Amino acid sequence: MKRNIKYGLMAKGCKVPLGYFLNGFFYDRAANHGAAQGFVDEQGFFYISTNGYYHRSGRPTAKIEGLTYIRLADVAEFDLVMFDA
Repeated sequence: MKRNIKYGLMAKGCKVPLGYFLNGFFYDRAANHGAAQGFVDEQGFFYISTNGYYHRSGRPTAKIEGLTYIRLADVAEFDLVMFDA
């Protein structure tokens, strides 16, 4: 993921992103408090934050390959769409 580019997380058939990635952090569209809900490491693995803490030692919940977000639990794929930040 490039720095200072906002990537919207899009489910198939949806026109509004579920959330977005910016500078390696994920912001949930439903969370209005503005705190990041997760982060992406250098290898493209996504980790969810718990109570504001980022656990690299925990299990990743997704993998990002190119512009595809792949949920590891069920291998569901979502598109990442670039927006101006």
